[in-house]
Amino acid sequence: FKYCSDKVIKSVFIDQKIKFTQPRALNDPLEFNPIMRFNQHDAKYQYYEFNGLLFPSIEFFFRVQLIESQINSYGILSLTKIPNSFDMWSHYANGHKGFVLEFKEDFWHLACMRSQKGDERAFGEVEYVDDYSINLDVLVGSGTDIPVDLLLKELFFKKTSRWSNEREYRLVRPLTDSPDYKPPETNYPYTDVGVYPFAFDWECIS
Repeated sequence: FKYCSDKVIKSVFIDQKIKFTQPRALNDPLEFNPIMRFNQHDAKYQYYEFNGLLFPSIEFFFRVQLIESQINSYGILSLTKIPNSFDMWSHYANGHKGFVLEFKEDFWHLACMRSQKGDERAFGEVEYVDDYSINLDVLVGSGTDIPVDLLLKELFFKKTSRWSNEREYRLVRPLTDSPDYKPPETNYPYTDVGVYPFAFDWECIS
């Protein structure tokens, strides 16, 4: 189920488009900000100040360079198993003035939810955890390369347990699937809060 505001009635029912939200535009300020852990417990988290300037810790450096560079080009369709949550009607349906869409169980297999080449996008249930962290040493294993698919799974499909009552499922797709998306002309980490609607087929909806 997808809770929607009454403000997107035209977008959904006339334009037949639905928004995939980029990570930094989601409502949880802690999301996509996991603690970066290492097996060595030394000065990874220490930072210093000199003459009013902040020298970032190694952990903060990794957060900015690694996480921001990986998540800003993706959009998320947040769904739930619960169609009758009072809190979600309030939070996500503009104070009970919106509506709820029921998606078919296999909607994410349909062509409108795939890439232009027909590739299926990542879909799954969110795992709720008390310790919202990523251990880079564990993620890498015996090698030195961080597997991108594992990193994205840790980032996109885990959330703090305080949100567990929402029973969230997610479909994650690159923003490049949207014709309205224009990649930035920079290689530096950035924060994207634009709006990118994706066309969808009524075949997705129950």
